[in-house]
Amino acid sequence: MAWSRLHDTMPAVRTVHSIDLDVTEACNLACIYCFKWQKKAVNMDEATAKNAIDWLLEASGGTRELKVNLMGGEPLIRFDLVQKIVPYGKLRARQRGKSLHFGCTTNCTLLTDEILSFWRRFGMGFHCSIDGIPEVQDFNRPFLGGKGSSAAIEKNVPKILSYRPEVMARATVSPKSVPFLNESARYLAALGFGSMTFKVAVNCDWSPKDFDVLRSQYQKVGEFYIDGLMSGKPLNIDEFRKGIRALHSVTRNSRFPCGAGRGVVLVDPRGDLWPCHRFGPHQCGGMFRFGKLGEPFDDRLRAVFLNYNIIEDAKSDCAKCRAALTCRTWCYAECVDSTHTFYDPGAEYCQASKILHDQILQLDDYLRSHRPGILRDLLKKDGSVRQRANRRGIRRIGRSG
Repeated sequence: MAWSRLHDTMPAVRTVHSIDLDVTEACNLACIYCFKWQKKAVNMDEATAKNAIDWLLEASGGTRELKVNLMGGEPLIRFDLVQKIVPYGKLRARQRGKSLHFGCTTNCTLLTDEILSFWRRFGMGFHCSIDGIPEVQDFNRPFLGGKGSSAAIEKNVPKILSYRPEVMARATVSPKSVPFLNESARYLAALGFGSMTFKVAVNCDWSPKDFDVLRSQYQKVGEFYIDGLMSGKPLNIDEFRKGIRALHSVTRNSRFPCGAGRGVVLVDPRGDLWPCHRFGPHQCGGMFRFGKLGEPFDDRLRAVFLNYNIIEDAKSDCAKCRAALTCRTWCYAECVDSTHTFYDPGAEYCQASKILHDQILQLDDYLRSHRPGILRDLLKKDGSVRQRANRRGIRRIGRSG
């Protein structure tokens, strides 16, 4: 593509520092909660991938630290393309005096020694999508033919952790899997994961009973988390760590749910531009399309994301919600799916957030009362945490200043 055409796609305001790159829409799994309902075997070609990297290098303006997140579908299906675009992107970035980091979100079933060697060579990062114990993994994330995927992942986990021990296991929690949340957390730890996150899939049908189970399971996972802190071998359970720090943070919650449409843009296999990997032609008739590589960029649509203010624009009771301090990561796309707005993530999301918030408060109360030294160690790793009482009027914890 001629550079003059590619340059026509540049946004007029605010630079982009990261792109999600859907190298394929094909996948070898059939996850029950997949948000790409109409996924097909549509693959990105080499020219589009290289144009996307060139676009990022220009659209990033003066920003020097950039990221490309390889997405799908399952991106390792296109390892042939990945082998070409990663060296290309690294070289092009150096030529521009910039640094380009590649990451990959993968289901880990296709991992080989060749792929790991390539990741090591180029310092690539990745997220490992794994939902928990074999029964949960096999139900939530079967292969296309119906066979469970847990055995394939278990075989590859030692390879993954030998390359990057700190890699995070990302588990999605559905109503069917929530009774096994605590068991799954312990299973992931037994596999060797020291870092994990549990994301509630709100695009599933949750009943009041399911939420009762979620509350009891969070309680048990919280006890497991405390045991790790006290044993000197702490787990990084992302929701708990971030939530406790949020209670003590001197910084205000961001007025944006995430970076979608602001610093992040998705390039799909066709070269179309979207706010992030959660958006695409399947939502609202494709109305969130920013443009296409080589065509004019829709700055007016992007302004919706740039001007969003979660405090002013969210539904009116958010500021009064008891979970306001720890609720900071809702998803634009989930809002659209649940309520057809950008301003209300839906009842399921709110209920799950309140249950998680209550558990975070319990953990914080226990640490303040029984293990203040551990709490100080946990907080001092975050530069935004200082001596501060949160909205509950808790006594101040941590170093002065």
